[in-house]
Amino acid sequence: MNADTRHRLQRSLETSIRLAHQLEEALMQETRAVEARTPEALQEVVATKQGLLQELETETRQQREIAEAEDVAFTPEGMARLLSRMDDGAVLNDHWQALRQSIERCNTLNQGNARLIDRDRQRVELSMQILRGEEAGPAATYDPYGRTRPNSRGGRRITQA
Repeated sequence: MNADTRHRLQRSLETSIRLAHQLEEALMQETRAVEARTPEALQEVVATKQGLLQELETETRQQREIAEAEDVAFTPEGMARLLSRMDDGAVLNDHWQALRQSIERCNTLNQGNARLIDRDRQRVELSMQILRGEEAGPAATYDPYGRTRPNSRGGRRITQA
């Protein structure tokens, strides 16, 4: 790998790390917006997150192109091989590992946000069922023997209660 390509890779990894850290912060802001149920703040964060993801994808494409130009697969193993055969690959390897760790944290945060959003969606769905007077789901009552049984009465709308 020539010095120019090495410099491009280093610059791209550093940019990716910066973007990944910004994405982590955006995901934490998203968590706060979901928990606070502030849709306006959530919309802003989602727009920021989308922009960061597009920039990260651009950097990832550049890193892939560099790896493939060096006849290395753009995988964690392939990048480790590429960086290990470079004279000063330890610095770039540190960048690569820092990027991978930050992306893992982003994935964890994103999965947590998905669970929060799904839980809120289910809560709203249940509330809407109750307001429409529909059955709220599986058996909500027990017989004298402790067995669950479906509610045999038809639901009543809240306006009829």
